[in-house]
Amino acid sequence: MTMSAEKVTALRIPFPPESVGKLPKQLKRDDPDKGKCEQGSRYSGDGFYCGGWHARSMHLDYVGHAAVTDRLLTIDPEWSWEPLALDEHGLPALDRSGNLWIKLTICGVTRLGVGDGKSAKEVIGDAIRNAAMRFGVGLDLWAKIDLH
Repeated sequence: MTMSAEKVTALRIPFPPESVGKLPKQLKRDDPDKGKCEQGSRYSGDGFYCGGWHARSMHLDYVGHAAVTDRLLTIDPEWSWEPLALDEHGLPALDRSGNLWIKLTICGVTRLGVGDGKSAKEVIGDAIRNAAMRFGVGLDLWAKIDLH
């Protein structure tokens, strides 16, 4: 399978609003002051109240692993990813910072991505989303300007 102009365009289609969530991103690294992010609390830095427990945060738009996987399967049912390195047990190796570097291949084109998180599942999902962004998936969510 090859990467056609139609597939490039399809990868970049914005996700429907119901697929876009809000992810709290702390304003100060390692802020010990945490509380419930609700109306009237000081834990939202942008006026969006998610109901979660976290330090003062901005809420960033994101799409989850399932929505990204669905997009990749729609474009290329044979897409794949592999870790950049394996550990001594043959499992995906993390770098010194605990990040997982992967190679994501869609329609015969391979690009790198990196992921982090608190569990293997989070790290893999984050790496796939990050690498998929290199193909334009969800790019409009992270851009600071209008790309279209």
